[in-house]
Amino acid sequence: MYFPSWLSQLYRGLSRPIRRTTQPIWGSLYRNLVRSSQRRIPEFSSFVVRTNTCGELRSSHLGQEVTLCGWIQYRRQNTFLVLRDFDGLVQVIIPQDESAASVKKILCEAPVESVVQVSGTVISRPAGQENPKMPTGEIEIKVKTAELLNACKKLPFEIKDFVKKTEALRLQYRYLDLRSFQMQYNLRLRSQMVMKMREYLCNLHGFVDIETPTLFKRTPGGAKEFLVPSREPGKFYSLPQSPQQFKQLLMVGGLDRYFQVARCYRDEGSRPDRQPEFTQIDIEMSFVDQTGIQSLIEGLLQYAWPNDKDPVVIPFPTMTFAEALATYGTDKPDTRFGIKIIDISDMFRNTEIGFLQDALSKPHGTVKAICIPEGAVTRHGSSCL
Repeated sequence: MYFPSWLSQLYRGLSRPIRRTTQPIWGSLYRNLVRSSQRRIPEFSSFVVRTNTCGELRSSHLGQEVTLCGWIQYRRQNTFLVLRDFDGLVQVIIPQDESAASVKKILCEAPVESVVQVSGTVISRPAGQENPKMPTGEIEIKVKTAELLNACKKLPFEIKDFVKKTEALRLQYRYLDLRSFQMQYNLRLRSQMVMKMREYLCNLHGFVDIETPTLFKRTPGGAKEFLVPSREPGKFYSLPQSPQQFKQLLMVGGLDRYFQVARCYRDEGSRPDRQPEFTQIDIEMSFVDQTGIQSLIEGLLQYAWPNDKDPVVIPFPTMTFAEALATYGTDKPDTRFGIKIIDISDMFRNTEIGFLQDALSKPHGTVKAICIPEGAVTRHGSSCL
């Protein structure tokens, strides 16, 4: 069978990920979120009634007629308000003349966090009233028409990142918490990373994205399964703990390289360090060894990692099982801490201390210590180590 050269190269994969330059497309609160410069800037206002987003307007838009939709962030002295959407903030001037009384009534009486649609002209702010902390701080909107899309009732908390809220309250009103810039940023950053992972696996290394069933038979493992009753009495489905069996069957079927952004379900009770439902990047390859898997994951993380964060340096540091136990005393060491176990057996070869002599006289017997810089440890403190 003949394959075009480009398809063969795509299927074989590339040895190293392609580095791309990036440019920020969000305002100051979103400058950490970047997109590839080789892509067209997304048309956030396509297919909708608005002409622009609140955060994209600049001095280059002066004189343009725009239509904006968003939430009222706050209002001051019934003279202006700040309109917010996912993209940022913009200041809107409330008209004071009699001919625009209906517009003033809508914008002055609408409660904070109400959803409105405004149309008007982009104008410069008066000299000395610019706000350098806002990406749109050089301009404002002179409103001509306004429409109240949805009035807001009193909210349990203000939609501002600096307002402290308990976690329980945030979870109870999650749909309100999602309006915050921080939550918007987190979700969009996650979406960006997943997109780049798909790009790396599919476009650069020939993987196939395949969805596997979420209703399956029981496959007992480390955790219990969630059971789903069927219409047949006494018959149940089980939610998969992972797509393990499916991806192995795909390899048997000759797919060669598979991945999936998979939902997994594990009924582990109320353990605080476990999630009953989570998402994982599930990968399977044929004809691969440990080194190949490690190199793939290193390249995947380096390619998908946000460009505004510290770069991912590859290859990753590695250690054997024996090294982990000898240096940290566990097979899951926390390498952020520099307190390592040090072998000091040679210092005590000729010791007269009985229990040390007994330890060193045994096969593979050693004496090890932990060095704590600039501090002595009490008896109670040593027992807590």
